[in-house]
Amino acid sequence: MHNIKRKTVLLSLALSMSIGLVGCKNSKDEQNKDLSEYLIEISPSEKRKTSYETYTLELSDYSYTFGAIASAKYEMTPVYAELPYGTPVLLGYSVHNHHNIKEGTPILSYRLEFDEIYMAEQSLSLKRKSERFEVYKTKEEKRLSEVAEAVSQLPSDSEAFAEALEDYQEQLKSYNEYVEKTQEEIDELAKEVAAFEDNGKVFTINSPFSGIVEIPYWINSLRDGQEIATIMNPYTDIYAVDNEFEYFTVGQKVIGDYSDPNGEKHTVEGRVLSTDSLLPLRLQSGSAYIRFEFPEDLETPPDSIHAVVETKRMKNVIRIPTSLVKNHEGAQYIELLTDEGITRKNIDVIMNADLDYIVLDETLAGAKVVKR
Repeated sequence: MHNIKRKTVLLSLALSMSIGLVGCKNSKDEQNKDLSEYLIEISPSEKRKTSYETYTLELSDYSYTFGAIASAKYEMTPVYAELPYGTPVLLGYSVHNHHNIKEGTPILSYRLEFDEIYMAEQSLSLKRKSERFEVYKTKEEKRLSEVAEAVSQLPSDSEAFAEALEDYQEQLKSYNEYVEKTQEEIDELAKEVAAFEDNGKVFTINSPFSGIVEIPYWINSLRDGQEIATIMNPYTDIYAVDNEFEYFTVGQKVIGDYSDPNGEKHTVEGRVLSTDSLLPLRLQSGSAYIRFEFPEDLETPPDSIHAVVETKRMKNVIRIPTSLVKNHEGAQYIELLTDEGITRKNIDVIMNADLDYIVLDETLAGAKVVKR
């Protein structure tokens, strides 16, 4: 109050001096000049006139939202190399990484190579092993037949018959096991020898189904049973989103927006299906799964959607522009314009909202904050 009076006196003196200087030139103008716009009224009972700009605080509701990028959930199926006998020489991939491919599309090509000496050795080994095996079977089957005949001549209720029969059964079992094992070895060797005809030929490994192909960057050689690619098939409406901050809960409403291939933006609504604690929709730790309701005529769902959920709603809060809040020794305050002048008011900020601070003090409603 004292400052306002002092400023009024100084302003009056300045105006008097100004009027005195121009008085000699035009005393009539001096008598008719309106000085009200230069004065500051200080009476509390009258409407204040001030040069300060103010911002009026109002009560409002505020909802806090959280946004994250939801990515299409893919079923990922590895593709393995099933190679015939021989040394495969990788010729290269026939597809580009992350491209959509159709079922039967060649993924990579390779050439088979055999050492000629090895081929000759294996072919000879197959021939000799097969011949020896046939001779062995003929001889052993004849011997076992003679043993069986001898056993049959013994009295069936004698101890000698029981012992002879048990010994015959053991010999027959060993023979059958040997024959089975040896036949498998010969069959395997025969397949390898048959593959010698593919020496120098070029082969391809084709995609077993349609989808998005993902190629491992580290492949520089090829072996049987090796994973050469992954085919990804997106679900039509299920998306995965990081739930590290636990803002997504089961059943929660989600608003998403995405751009179509033409660049047009669309809004879509969804619901949280499950979080990472629920099976079988677990993808990785800290994930939530959302099903969006797309239009029926949507042919290709987007790869990602900006998903927004409402996490907190508050009523009757005060929003104060951050530019009006000042700091002094760790405390935050605003300057209020009152009938008595400008006063400081400490505030407790609970959170930021864009360019505003959120305050829960309802008594500030209607207050005028000085802008300066």
